[in-house]
Order: sequence, then C-alpha cells, then structure tokens
Amino acid sequence: MYDTIIVGAGSAGCVAALRLSVDPGRRVLVLEAGQDAPLASDIPSDWVTMFNTRADWGYHTEPQAGCRGRRIFWPRGKMVGGSSALNAMIYIRGLPSDYDAWQAAGCAGWGWKDVRPAFIASEDNANFPDNPHHGTGGPLHVENVTHVDRHERLWLDAAEAAGYRRNEDFNGESQEGAGLFQFTIRDGERWGAAKAYLHPAMQRPNLSIHKGVLVTGLVLEGRRITGVRYLANGVAHTAYADSEVVMAAGAIGTCQIMMLSGIGPADELHEVGVQPRHDLPGVGKDLQDHINIPITVYTRKPMGIGAWTEDVLSDSFAQWCDHRTGIRTSPWVAAGAHVCSQPGIDPDLQLYGAISPHRDYARFLGGRSGITAHCVLQRPKSRGEIRLRSADPTEHPAIDPRYFASDPDGSDLATLVRGIRINRQILATSPIRDLVDYELTPSAECHSGAELEDYIRGHMTTLYHPSSTCRMGVDAMAVTDPASMAVHGLEGLYVADASAIPIMVSGNLNAPTIMLAERACQKILAH
Repeated sequence: MYDTIIVGAGSAGCVAALRLSVDPGRRVLVLEAGQDAPLASDIPSDWVTMFNTRADWGYHTEPQAGCRGRRIFWPRGKMVGGSSALNAMIYIRGLPSDYDAWQAAGCAGWGWKDVRPAFIASEDNANFPDNPHHGTGGPLHVENVTHVDRHERLWLDAAEAAGYRRNEDFNGESQEGAGLFQFTIRDGERWGAAKAYLHPAMQRPNLSIHKGVLVTGLVLEGRRITGVRYLANGVAHTAYADSEVVMAAGAIGTCQIMMLSGIGPADELHEVGVQPRHDLPGVGKDLQDHINIPITVYTRKPMGIGAWTEDVLSDSFAQWCDHRTGIRTSPWVAAGAHVCSQPGIDPDLQLYGAISPHRDYARFLGGRSGITAHCVLQRPKSRGEIRLRSADPTEHPAIDPRYFASDPDGSDLATLVRGIRINRQILATSPIRDLVDYELTPSAECHSGAELEDYIRGHMTTLYHPSSTCRMGVDAMAVTDPASMAVHGLEGLYVADASAIPIMVSGNLNAPTIMLAERACQKILAH
C-alpha cells in the first residue's frame, strides 16, 4: 500500500518522483518497464547506438498512406530516465506563442507567463548566469557542448551568409536564427531526468522504485483509481494507492494503459475485447509529432563522423572514459537554426547541420564523409491516433500518426518542400559550398515541388516527439483537466507527461515535458 504510485520513470516520472516524495510521510512507488540506463546513455555521441536494444521500446507506426505505405520507426526510451536517457539532449522550450495558444485553446493558466517561471526554476544553466531568460540552481543542468566540430561552425557561417541571422541563445529574447543548441549535458556526460531528479530522490526512504515491470492496467473502484496492476518476471502483482496514481508513461504508454483499463473510446474498446469502464473518447486521439526530412551531401575531404576510423573510435572512447572530453562529448547535432518558411510568421522550421553522411539515425553510413541537413516541421497540422490491437498488454498498440494524410490543406508537405530548398540554399553558400562535392541520391534528382513531395513521403522520419494522446482541455475530446491534471470524470488519476500537451510546441519536447511535469506535481500536491 502506497500513497502515490507513479507509472513510468521517464522524464515526467523522474520529476514526479522528486517532487511528490518531498513529504517524508508520503509513501511513493515508481513503476518502470526498463532497467538502469546503459553506459551508452552517458556518452553524448552514442545516443543512436541504443536504438533497437533492450533500452528502446522499438515501436513502429502503422503503414502510412501519406508516406507511400511505409511503417516509420519510432524509438522510445525503455529504461530509467526514459527517452531523456535516449534522446539527443537538446534543451529548447518553444515559442511564447505556443503556450499562449494552449491558453486560447481552453487551457487556462498554461500561457507563456504561467509556464515561463517553471522553465527557469528547473534550469541550472552554465552558460547564461545572471540572465533573465535562464535559471541557475535548478536540478536540470544545461550547457553548450564542450566539443563543436569546426565544420559545424562553417555551417553556421553559411547559414548567416545565406541571410539567417546568428542567434546565441534559442531560449533567449528570440528563437529565430542560426546558432548552437543547448543540451542537458554536464561536464561531458548526459544529464537527463534520472540524474537531475530521480537519483537525488532515491536517498529518501519513503520512495521505492520497481524496475523491469510491465504495467497491465489500473484498478478502478467505481469512479476512483485505487491501484496499478503489473507483471514482474511474468508474475501478476497489484500495488494500491491511497491518494493518487500519476500517469507518466509517455504519449504511447499512458493512453495504452488507460485503454487496457477500460478508460477510453467505449466502442473501440469493445471491438478489441476490453470492457469499457469509463467512456472517454479522446484517449489515444489527437496524436501529434514533429516531422523530419533529411538531405545528405558528400564532401570533398574527410570530416566529422564520416572520417571516424576504428582507432578514432577506440581513442575517443578512452578519452571520454578518462577525462569526459573530446569528440564523444558531442551528440553531433550542435549546429542548427530556427527559420521561417515564409514571411510574417514565427519560425516554423528547425534545421540541423550534422557533419555526418548518415541516414536513418546513423544506422546507415555513407562510404565517404558528408553533411546531413535536417529540416523539421515545428507545428504540424497532421493528427493521428493510438488504438489497442487487442486486450493483451504485452502487444504494442497500433500507432497511426497519419502523416500528411490528415493534413487538411497540404501545408505540412508544402512547408517541408520549402525547408529542403532552404537547406539547399545554405549548402550552396560559402564557406560550406566549397566543401560540398554532390548531393546524394535520391533527393539529388528531385527539383520540382511534386518531386520533392514524393521524396518527403518516401524518406521522412519522426524526430521522436509524440504528444497529445491524453491532451489537456475542457472540450468533449479532452482527457486531462488543465486546472488539476486529473483525468476528466475520474478520481485519483492524474496525467503528468507529454500526452497531456494540447498543441505541439516549436522545439524539442524534453524541456516542455519536464516543465509540464513540474507544474502537474504542483497541482497534485495542492489538491
């Protein structure tokens, strides 16, 4: 018997573990499907090596009609720290207008003026002390990477020469421009949510964590959630909560567990053999994600990851182990930009100048050195859903983001076409153009709008930012009450993760998820 049970030890669950266990009289249990993060998680350069391992859920989408029938790989962290132990560690909050849009959509108290203090309070920024836009002393350490490849700086010079102003702080006065991203890295080592929040909390005797367990459902008594069912080594267990259960299993896991418990669209649950207990039609709906399209060029000389040899890998690993310095301290996405695809709008594209000829998250490398220019759609119109395939909790749900197929006016594709042309413009500008040999097939053959659209459909990827499947709001399809973070119509059940985000924000999702969890915990403690 516990007072509070937290489902998931990812970004939101780690925050909740620290914040909800502060009262020594509150007994808190954290349930996590994965184990402790592997060494690769600590090494900033090695984040892609964890894909398709035991530290990754290894999801795939349903065949996407808007992507030529492709099933898109969706990695998600399955370990303590969750996706904050798997991601590229970029710290960015998004635009003030993103959060004002939350407020306008019915989430009172979630405008920029409301959420900004939570961002600053959680931050410990090493590069911007005494800066009104940043915090120091918070649990989440943020800094610039200590190693920046000189060709990344040349990419920034080319972006500036192409007309995109230099921006030294994407979380400062303005997001627009080209510059170096900030990262949740400390002294050359990943500083994710587990190190920032969970590890300090584990010193408290009132906090327990059970790892390697699969949550199979929630215990409902009338309209109240009183516990959590889970499997440990194949054996069924139930943990009971006197006060609340806090869902922090992410945009996929939170809605899946709720639907397995009979909480969700009643007709759909009936179809897969789940007895509906609380008809809540918005559970699993309104799925949103950032869409990425890369193009790659080969360069005239060796550089970056494409020039790494076995000796470089061995020597750099030893340097990192001994000193936490060198090329392994960088996630190789340090140089980027936020740009406007057309005049008169906030930045709607995020660009990366990665000094690597990689495709599909470096699982495939070119035979030479190169540069991959990524373009990410920041405010997608496409909306999808997550549904149960069956009542079996061990089976992955059906993930259907409906990329492009659900975009009512085709603006997602059109914006990404403009993004490819912007990236080509930067690559064709000195000093980068002097390094470029040629663009790789098949994007190289695509020039017209129709050709580029076809390339995007065939080669787009996720940027790992699913959200909104239990979104906040007060309308008929909303799942989470923005005033309390309680699930509408139920007692004792709260949502504290990215599934509660009502509208996608213009930036990488880890910092907004941590902010949301911080504020959710404040509301839970106040109830």
